[in-house]
Amino acid sequence: MKTYIAEQNLEMILPLIHMNGNDGSKLGHQYFEALKALQKFEDAFQEIDFHSRDYYPLGDEAWLKARAQRQVQWTNIGSLRRYLDAHSGHCFESAR
Repeated sequence: MKTYIAEQNLEMILPLIHMNGNDGSKLGHQYFEALKALQKFEDAFQEIDFHSRDYYPLGDEAWLKARAQRQVQWTNIGSLRRYLDAHSGHCFESAR
């Protein structure tokens, strides 16, 4: 059965919930728990003091590079969030 989530995420390989595999509801809850943990991590990451004053002694370009590297990490976290959200939703939808 192709779920709405699968139709919206064609680039993602989502599990096929079937009789010989994992229980869809259980798997959905596991992905959802990981998603909740990621939210806690995002909150903690956002609370880290990140200021240019900690980088200027390293040179003129250090702050710009550090800020760019941090943005890459936020992008990676967003990708992980979309992955977990899609898998959780797909498993719950498949379990119906």
